[in-house]
Amino acid sequence: MYSAITSLIIFGFCIILFVWDKLPQATSALLGCALMVIFGVCDFGTAFGQLAGSTVIMLIGVLVMGAAITESGIAHRLANAAIRLSSGSERIFIAALFILAFALSTFLTNVTVLAIFIPVVFAVSSQNSGINPLNAVIPLTLAVNMGGITTLVGSSQQMTAQGLLEEYGFESFKVFDFSPFGLMLGAVILIYILTIGYPLGKRIWGGREATEYVAVSKVPDGQSKRKTVTVCIIFAVSVFFYIYCRIPFTSIELPPQKKAIESVNWNIVGRLGACLGLAKALSVSGGIALLSDGMLLLLGSDISPFALFAIITLLAQLASLFISNSTAISVALLLVISLAPDMALNIPAYAMGITLTASMGASCPLSGST
Repeated sequence: MYSAITSLIIFGFCIILFVWDKLPQATSALLGCALMVIFGVCDFGTAFGQLAGSTVIMLIGVLVMGAAITESGIAHRLANAAIRLSSGSERIFIAALFILAFALSTFLTNVTVLAIFIPVVFAVSSQNSGINPLNAVIPLTLAVNMGGITTLVGSSQQMTAQGLLEEYGFESFKVFDFSPFGLMLGAVILIYILTIGYPLGKRIWGGREATEYVAVSKVPDGQSKRKTVTVCIIFAVSVFFYIYCRIPFTSIELPPQKKAIESVNWNIVGRLGACLGLAKALSVSGGIALLSDGMLLLLGSDISPFALFAIITLLAQLASLFISNSTAISVALLLVISLAPDMALNIPAYAMGITLTASMGASCPLSGST
């Protein structure tokens, strides 16, 4: 009982740090893992072992690919193509950017795609007076959120759920299991942006100049067609292996991961690994079991799986407004896993619902790194 209560207290302290937002989220999560070890809740391997897991390595590979696309100048060429396609129409330009960002974020992390496109949009708009980059920022954010949930490797949220499913022996996701939902939600959001969101954004931004807020970035010099073609080929090969997951003409299977470690946003990697470590510590200490017992006491042991699904997914979405999506997913999914033996729940279906709803919290600045 000591370990269970202590783990919940430490986890509550981490949530306070997440909401306070004065430390990087990775630092807050790693501090929580350290406290779990210091107070005897779990051993070092349990708290920090997830940092070396295949889920974290897969995220590193995606971040490396994003860095290569940034350095090669591909994004700038795509943005220029969007301007030519729009024929001076800002609304068409935003729609084209949305589709491009959505497509790239299906295989690159959300933050990576935003880091690629936002500076490029400001740079391109400085050469075109008809484009106000401020009108494109929120559509870009929504585009990467929707694109990020379209494939397993699109964002760290799916990787968090995948790591937990693998850890507890449940059926894991395939690369395109999320695609029907991501495509449908992306289409709905695009229609909203072009009909309601665009005029609303123009009223919000008014006549404010973009340079008041963000220094206009310049495109890196020395970008060559050869480098662009090389990165495109590597990206295409990576996507092929994500889909096929084996070496052609052999029986050798390849998990969707890479071992490259350069040009990586370690804050994102650390946050994912530490959140998985916190979840593992909560589980082995009995903290999750204590929470699930309290939930059953509150909701009743005869609650239907559908009602439980609605409640759990809603709680995951609300929690993700104030704490990291990965943390919200970890806690909600572990609650469901602890209830599964008594209620015969379909854990992968719950995992997908929790992941999708936790990724939808776009109405609060703290709801995600994007």
